[in-house]
Amino acid sequence: MTHILIFFIGASLLLYVLLGGSDYGAGILELLSMRSKKLRREQTRAINHAMGPVWEANHVWLILIVVILFMGFPLAFTTLMTALHVPLLALLVGIVVRGATFSFRHYDPVQDEKTQRVYTILFGGSSLWTAMWLGIIAGTLNRGTIPLARAAGEVGAVDAYILPWLDLYPFCVGLFVTCIFAFLASVYMVGETNEPELERLFIRRAAISNVCVFIAGGVVFLASLLEAKSLFALFLERPAAIAAIVIAVLLFVALWKFIKLHNVVFARVVAAGQVTMILLGWWLLYAPNAIITTEGPVSFYEVAAPRATQLQLMLALLVGSCIIFPSLFFLLRVFKTRSEKKRRAGRDVMII
Repeated sequence: MTHILIFFIGASLLLYVLLGGSDYGAGILELLSMRSKKLRREQTRAINHAMGPVWEANHVWLILIVVILFMGFPLAFTTLMTALHVPLLALLVGIVVRGATFSFRHYDPVQDEKTQRVYTILFGGSSLWTAMWLGIIAGTLNRGTIPLARAAGEVGAVDAYILPWLDLYPFCVGLFVTCIFAFLASVYMVGETNEPELERLFIRRAAISNVCVFIAGGVVFLASLLEAKSLFALFLERPAAIAAIVIAVLLFVALWKFIKLHNVVFARVVAAGQVTMILLGWWLLYAPNAIITTEGPVSFYEVAAPRATQLQLMLALLVGSCIIFPSLFFLLRVFKTRSEKKRRAGRDVMII
């Protein structure tokens, strides 16, 4: 049963990165296009068409991760929520501001240029902010700086709540995650517009962000040299993790081949495959540890809830999957198909 719960955590994390991450990346792209008024309008329209039907649904995966940790692995949940409550609070602030500005941008009766520009800056800035904090949290999980919840009271407040994440390495991971989200959004958005100039802009952004992903990944490796155990040493111990990263790099060639051929569908699949391989490599480095604390690694099996709780949680997840996946498919089929048809017919449609 524990394996099934771990699978649901991994699957939810992957879906949140591939779907929700691209939404954050769309906001970052808007923030980077503030100078050109014409392109900004076209880009905003294209992003609204792409995000409108699904942007709230993507948070389901983040909520699912929190619920599984809370019920299935309570000690890991308590430890993370205690030690990382500052970055988690910053993350929630970003999610709320981002969602609010995205909605107000369309429903605010004041639609003048200045007001819309303010909303766009807030939407893009909060997207960047949220992506960074997601990466900072991810970069803190396996550093061995988080005290177990039961030991948090034995250290000072700064050591327990600030120092675990306030360091160079977590912020480098935050930069890396931000680049990945911008890359996903750029590739996904190619083909979401019928404006050739905007399509070329997204392709150019995809190329730049893909290079930034590699550079930021290198920076993460260099920053890890300051840690107790660098990523180089960890990768040498896990050849499967090396294979996953090598595949991610090789997919780079396939991605640009498909973009050159204007094969949008396969380009999106390959980009998602690249990110999946990066996540898989990260998972293989630390599995089956849920978290590495100051007292040592803590595996999912050590902090799993009693068997009866796991059984009920597993049944709820399996039943819920039979509802959520068909519902998500229906949502995408109805709204995305209708939106795409109207967009290609040249009609301005907005679905939020």
